[in-house]
Amino acid sequence: MKTLTTLLKASNLLFFCFATTSAHPQEIPPLGELFTSIDSFYTAETHANLLEFQEDKKGEWLKYIPNIGLIYTLEGAPRPSLNLNTGILYQAKRDRQRNSAKRRSIEEKGALQAARTRGKVAKLYSTYLLQQKALAARREVIAIDEQLFRMEKDRYERGEISPGEFLKAKRTWLLKQQEVSDLKMKLEVLRQEILTESFRVGK
Repeated sequence: MKTLTTLLKASNLLFFCFATTSAHPQEIPPLGELFTSIDSFYTAETHANLLEFQEDKKGEWLKYIPNIGLIYTLEGAPRPSLNLNTGILYQAKRDRQRNSAKRRSIEEKGALQAARTRGKVAKLYSTYLLQQKALAARREVIAIDEQLFRMEKDRYERGEISPGEFLKAKRTWLLKQQEVSDLKMKLEVLRQEILTESFRVGK
């Protein structure tokens, strides 16, 4: 089950990262909503796993019906007897205890998985906010870089700098634009990872 969930998260992450490569950056849901989504998923998963251990009460009473037979007294006279199979009763008790233990194990594992996922998402969320601030700061800087490049372009058009100097300025400007694009892509990949881990892909 854990492997299947991991593979599902990975495939969803790859698909939506490719699907949103050219899209505008989107906002991420509040952390509380992501936690609610995580808890809902693992609650549903735990419920599904518990269905296997639901006890079927139909016919349960038949186990406790004693066997009716005849025994003979010392004088040889027949007499009815009731025989209760204690082995069956013991086994039924063991089965109930075993099922109860498995149910508790499933519930505790589900709660633990949910807690671990919340912790992972909280860490990713913090990283996302920091990268978001870094991108905002980089955009402020690149606005200045754009003005500087336009000044170099005007100088080139007036013949004040050589073609080689202009190409160097243009190359620097293009590289800085690429840096911003890379930051945006990393931020989007991180956002999709958070949504995938929170089972909120496509929402």
